[in-house]
Amino acid sequence: MSYFMLTIGVVFNVFTNIGFKYAAMVQNRPVKKWTFFSIALVFGLLNSVCVTEALKTISLNVVSSIFFSMTIVGLLLVSYFIFHEQMNWMRVAGIGVIVTGVVMITMN
Repeated sequence: MSYFMLTIGVVFNVFTNIGFKYAAMVQNRPVKKWTFFSIALVFGLLNSVCVTEALKTISLNVVSSIFFSMTIVGLLLVSYFIFHEQMNWMRVAGIGVIVTGVVMITMN
């Protein structure tokens, strides 16, 4: 259950950053900007709750490494597929290094 909460926390963190990106994109439209920003903050709260739940049974160093690493991977994929930002071989190699590192850290 703890790894499930951690996974949900990562997803909520990705949604938080998507909301911030959209808020930055509509900066000249204050109502939309603050709506996106507020929704992003709610996802940020939910992500904090989920990660705190995961910390009840998983060590801090494992939770932190998985949370931050998988957030980076998720944001890289979102930035490519949703925001059409650049993807190159260095970024793909970086994802490989991150995933390898997470696997190594979570092994007993």
